[in-house]
Amino acid sequence: MITRFRAIIRKSVPAWLNVEVNRYFIQNLREALTPPTHSKSFGPHWRRISQVYSALDQAEAGATYSSLIQHVRQVTGTGCSRRLIAKWKRERGLR
Repeated sequence: MITRFRAIIRKSVPAWLNVEVNRYFIQNLREALTPPTHSKSFGPHWRRISQVYSALDQAEAGATYSSLIQHVRQVTGTGCSRRLIAKWKRERGLR
């Protein structure tokens, strides 16, 4: 029954509509259109994390946690947690 239905559709519908759509097409398109981030997976606050990471990349080397928090506050207008700084140090190999 399904094959008959498909045959009827193939005969009556224009050729450009008979192209099979990959079921992962939308997922692949969504992944291609999202901007890349520093972390390996998207989290709930990935925009803020990438903003803080770029600010921390500009900071001077060997700075303390307090001075890094102050630097992030000056650049972005909001401070960050020590935990995020520790994560940044781990990912950059600074620890």
